[in-house]
This record gives sequence, structure tokens and C-alpha cells, in this order.
Amino acid sequence: MSRLYSHKAQHYIPSSYLAAWCDPDTPALMQPYVWTFDRSGGSGRKRAPRNLFTETDIYTILMPDGSRDLRIEYELSKLEKGLKCLVVDYVARHRQLPQQRQASLIAFIAAMHGRTPQAREIQRTLWQEMLDLDEQQERDFAKGNASDRELADEVSSLPQGSQMGLDILRRAINSPMQFLLPGAINDGLPMLSQMTMTIMCTDEPSFITSDSPVTWFDPTVARDKFLTHKSLLSDKAIEVAMPLSPRHMILMHHPMTPFVKPVRYVGASASTVAALNRRTAHYADKAIVSWRDGFDPKWRIAPRAP
Repeated sequence: MSRLYSHKAQHYIPSSYLAAWCDPDTPALMQPYVWTFDRSGGSGRKRAPRNLFTETDIYTILMPDGSRDLRIEYELSKLEKGLKCLVVDYVARHRQLPQQRQASLIAFIAAMHGRTPQAREIQRTLWQEMLDLDEQQERDFAKGNASDRELADEVSSLPQGSQMGLDILRRAINSPMQFLLPGAINDGLPMLSQMTMTIMCTDEPSFITSDSPVTWFDPTVARDKFLTHKSLLSDKAIEVAMPLSPRHMILMHHPMTPFVKPVRYVGASASTVAALNRRTAHYADKAIVSWRDGFDPKWRIAPRAP
């Protein structure tokens, strides 16, 4: 198929990742499926992972000549390779991860945090606010300080970088993933690589995932202030969590050290599983994913008492 038409439906949550949540009771002649739920509750729906969480050209860079640059899509595909093998051959057996596999897993987590529509729209809104402010400052300058002829002379004398900055902002708003995803990986990877990795484990499949599975959570910040709190990976109490399978949940946390640390495997109690599932459900964009039918009320965060 021509590159003009190939890879148009692009996954923001990889089907290879979702495959771990396929219902083990899927009939033999049926395509494996997971169960999806609205984050607020309701009935479950059977969906094949390859049919879930796609957008048209979410990562494609549209070139001036009309061609489609798929480099981001291809690089993400490389990160997704070997995920099932890593879970089955290492994590499920509580084995230490080879350094290269651990590095690839951390890169996968960094990419997952930045590749969703939710992350894209948050960043696009911030960039739009910056652009609106800069453009308003230009208009105010034009009104208060120069005639049309004088303004033209002054604008032409401005440093080229200031105009380039506005042009880059406009491009970033029109094609967010081209700028957001490399930044999410390049900025997040060094910090995440220094954090301690703990994998919470359960004997029974219990962990859920979502359409926005990587969460940043600081338990020292009040719940009603967390969404407006600017969290940083350098914050001492920050926890980065990502469900890896129904039996495994990754936690990245402090202490941070400049050298590679062994992975810790820790058994998760029922209360710990419930707390981590509530976190996953709370930060989902629209959908929760489980390996079985039935929305568990424990996934909801209970309202505060008046």
C-alpha cells in the first residue's frame, strides 16, 4: 500500500499492550477481546484490541507537498516490540530485567504518558494560550508605539528568533504530536531512568488499565488541588504508575540515583490493588479496560463527606 494511504488508523494505546487484558474465556473461533467501560460506570463492551483507541493520522507529519511522514509511528512501533515477551519471560517469573530491556520499558512508559489525545489536548491548550498572549502583545505594541510604516521597520528589525518562536508555536498547535512526543520522551526518560522501579504483583488478575494508563500522583498533595498542582518527576513524593498486565502494575518512585537499580517485585494486597485501580480509573480520559465483564464499584473514588 502507498505511504499516502498506509497507517492512517494509528493507535494511541497499542493493541500489543491491551492484548494482556484479553478475556481468557474468549470462544475459540472468536477474535480475542477486552472489556471496556465508561469511566463513570455502566455496562461493559467487548472490543478487540486492534479496534480500540485509534485516531486518523494522530502521529503523521503532513509535509508541504502533501506527503505523509510516518517516522513517529514507526519509532513508536519499535518501542512496542517485545512487550509480551518481557511480561511472560521476565516479569511473570519475577526475574531481573536485562539493562537494555529495562531501558526500553522505561522509554515505553515515557512515550505512553505523552501519546494520548488527552495529553495532546492539554499541551495544545497551553501552546494556544502562549500564542494568544504573544499575538496580543504584538497587537498592543502596534497600537501604542508606531505608525504602519514605523511598525514595519520595527518588526523587520526584531530578532529573527522572536518571529521563529511564533511560527513554531503555530506549527505545534496544528501538529502537536510532532513536538509533544519527542519532548515527552527526551525530557522524561533521563528522570524516569533514575527512579526506583517497583512492580506490584497479584496471583489473581486484578489490575485494570485505561485510555490514559500512565498516571503521575503525589500523595502529599490534597485531592482538590492535585489537578492544578504542577507535578515534577523531581518531587520527592511523586509516583508514576502504569498497569502492565492484569497481574502487574509498575510504580516508578524515589529515591533517584544515577545508576541502574534492580527491579523490586512486591506482592500487592487487595487494598493496594483497589487503591491503584481507583487511581487508574480516576485519571482515565473516557474508558476503563478490564479482562472480564462487570464494573467494580471499588474503581470509583468515594466522594468526600460534607
